[in-house]
Amino acid sequence: MDLKRIELVCMRHGSTVWNEQKRYLGHSDLSLSLHGQKELSSARDKLKEMMFDAVYCSDLARCRESLEVVRPDLMANAVYDSALREMDFGKWEGQTYDQLKDWPLYRQWLDDPQHVTPPQGETWDSFERRIAGFLKSMLQSGEQRQTETSAFSESVLLVAHGGVIRQMISCLMPGRAFWDTRIEPGQLLVLTLERRDEEWSSLEIRVV
Repeated sequence: MDLKRIELVCMRHGSTVWNEQKRYLGHSDLSLSLHGQKELSSARDKLKEMMFDAVYCSDLARCRESLEVVRPDLMANAVYDSALREMDFGKWEGQTYDQLKDWPLYRQWLDDPQHVTPPQGETWDSFERRIAGFLKSMLQSGEQRQTETSAFSESVLLVAHGGVIRQMISCLMPGRAFWDTRIEPGQLLVLTLERRDEEWSSLEIRVV
C-alpha cells in the first residue's frame, strides 16, 4: 500500500475593520486592523518553532500581512495564490446584515447559498471548484516533493480565509459539512492528511 502523510496547518487571517463591523468581506482587499494584528500573537507563539516544507497563502493583503506577523521568515518562499481568496460576495461586499435583510434575494441566499448567488458575486459551484482545484494542485506538489526526497511525511502551512478553510475541510473529511467547522480570526487548525493508494483524506482535525 502506497501511504504518504501531510500535516496541514491552517491559519485564518487576523481581523480587518470590516470583520469587526460584521460586513461581508470576500475579494475586497483590506489590511489587518490593529486588533487583527494583536489576534495573531497566540498563533505567532505556536508557529515560531515549527518547520514547514511548503507555505501557501491567499494573495489578499489580510492574509499576506498575517503571514508577515507570525512568520516573516517564510514570506519569501511562500506561494501566494488567488485560488485561496474568500468567496466573492459581489455587490454585497462591505454590506451588513441590517443593510441587506429586507432584500428578498438576500433572504433566499441565506436559506440556500448553494443555489442562490449574490449580484455580480461568485456561485457556490464556482467556489467549490476553485478550492478543489487548489487542493488537487497542492497535494500533487506534496506527492512530488515526497517522491523526490523519499519522505514519508511533511508539514505544510496554509494562511487563508474562514470560508476557504471550511470548504477545504469539508472536501478532505467526507461527511463533515461546510458549517460544521468554526475557525476564528488568527486561529490554527491542523489536519493530518493521508494518501492511501490514490486517495487523500483526513481522519483527524485538531485545534492548536
